[in-house]
Amino acid sequence: MSILVIKNATIMRKGSDLQMTWSVGKNLTVSSLDLELVVIVGNNVRLTSEVILFLSSLNIPVLVHGKRNDVVLVSPFLNSLVNVRRKFYTLSDDMKLYLARKFIKGKILGMINVAKYFMYLTKVPVEIDLELKQIDNTKSIDELRSVEAEMSKACWEQLRKFLPPSFTGRKPRNEDEINRAVDYAYSVIYALCTHSLIASGLDPYGGLMHVEYPGRTALTYDFSEMFKPVAIHSVIAVSRKVKLKLDNSGYLSKESLGHLTKHLYETLHKGKRSVRGQIYSMGMKTKNFIAEGIDFEPFVYKPKQ
Repeated sequence: MSILVIKNATIMRKGSDLQMTWSVGKNLTVSSLDLELVVIVGNNVRLTSEVILFLSSLNIPVLVHGKRNDVVLVSPFLNSLVNVRRKFYTLSDDMKLYLARKFIKGKILGMINVAKYFMYLTKVPVEIDLELKQIDNTKSIDELRSVEAEMSKACWEQLRKFLPPSFTGRKPRNEDEINRAVDYAYSVIYALCTHSLIASGLDPYGGLMHVEYPGRTALTYDFSEMFKPVAIHSVIAVSRKVKLKLDNSGYLSKESLGHLTKHLYETLHKGKRSVRGQIYSMGMKTKNFIAEGIDFEPFVYKPKQ
């Protein structure tokens, strides 16, 4: 399986393959047989409706990664599970808060593990003294948002030690190469999480912590919190090996995209119990919690030595 990343090209279908053509006269043909995700970077990619229908028929999601927002195109398969969605829409506030706490606890524990992993590799000490019971003790979604923001900020302050000095902190959609890299890596996670939620019969637009509004996959953002440390790990690892750069349009350069996508892909697929597999497994477990009341424990990312 592979991830296809495309910038500044025209995409056409050629039998069971996708053919990319660039203005400089270069062509590339890729088989659709082993594709799991197509990523379009920027607004200078052209594709026909035939390509969209073809990828939809193969159940291959398409991620459009922009400077200000991302769009995920997926087939609405298994949307016949209306009963699951009805239960989600009528979920009590207590159950919503319970599930949201689990997602956030998974994220914070994963970020701590990433910091400890790079501390082990570099011998640079980290100081993360967080009282995780604060998450369990939150009484409302607003309080949980506040606690999550404080804990994430504390984790990022430690993670900065392993990133270039020019990185001053996590600022979504900021115009620097590290934040742009995190945005891109997150967008890949969002695409896979959206696919997982739909496959589990859930509505990715219904939110727990993230506010719902038209076009926003609020549940995707809630659910993906558990998997964001995977993206952070890849950005740090790659930035320590190569200098990440932006192109003239403000997107990651072709070379930077290549390095980051390769590391993220390998991290997602490493081991028998791969992170990619966990994304889909946790989607089903989320569905089981909502539909049947089966208790839910979050995914916690732990980098492999």
